[in-house]
Amino acid sequence: MYQPVTTGIDGSAASLAAAAWAAREAELRGTPLCLVAAWPAADGSADGTAEAAARRRWATRSLELAADRLRHRHPRLDIRTQLSSAPPLRALLAAGGAADLLVLGSRGLGCMSAPLLGSTGAQAAARADFPITLVRPAPDPGEPPDGPVLLALDAERHPDDTVTAFAFEAAALHGIPLRALHVWTPSGPARSYPVVPRRHGHAARASHAERELTEYLLPWREKFPNVRVEELCFQDVPAGAVAAATRHAALAVLGHRVRPAAGPGLGAVAQVAVREAPCPVTLVPHS
Repeated sequence: MYQPVTTGIDGSAASLAAAAWAAREAELRGTPLCLVAAWPAADGSADGTAEAAARRRWATRSLELAADRLRHRHPRLDIRTQLSSAPPLRALLAAGGAADLLVLGSRGLGCMSAPLLGSTGAQAAARADFPITLVRPAPDPGEPPDGPVLLALDAERHPDDTVTAFAFEAAALHGIPLRALHVWTPSGPARSYPVVPRRHGHAARASHAERELTEYLLPWREKFPNVRVEELCFQDVPAGAVAAATRHAALAVLGHRVRPAAGPGLGAVAQVAVREAPCPVTLVPHS
């Protein structure tokens, strides 16, 4: 049996948007949908306190309302709920580790949704060794996507096939094109962007980058012949260029390195994409 698509629920608009997106994703994949809520007291007090009891009631009610709403919209979808008394980060990492995909709400232009997803969501995204999709509230996040899957990669530094595979599989699953974006930066003094390569002596570097991207994608085009692929390769500031490209995408797929417990958070490109992208952003871990 396939592992479920799992999403965190805390009653916020962002978490409900994530749940709506996750439900459609689970339906397309033919997998169950698991809704997870955590209810430990904020001060770490014992389970028997009034604070813990109130949080448990809130989490239980949030799960019930979200599940009822999704069952009405997806009557054939197997929807399960899980209430956890573990700390939110531990609950999310444990649930995501047993899932095909973990989907979390994101407010964008700031932190993740609170209270379940607050800074905990950012920590989970940085530390997870499984794919996480961050979804911002939208008018109707359960509707089919508009635009391509955006695959951001560095074609000159041996892209990770796990990230590429996820992007192509998502495009095939949703029946939409894939836009592969490789942004390269020149060596030497910084220049204003965008730059026309031949006017600044970067024609050879530009040609090399374009060739590397085409050669890398060739076997993927053959493996997914029904996915229409567009290649974009140009000189720019990577974080800004990727964030701008997400405005015209249905889903952005980026690789990220898993950080240790005491390590830093997401890399610069992932941080900017999560903060500014209007579309869902999937972070796929790689070595």
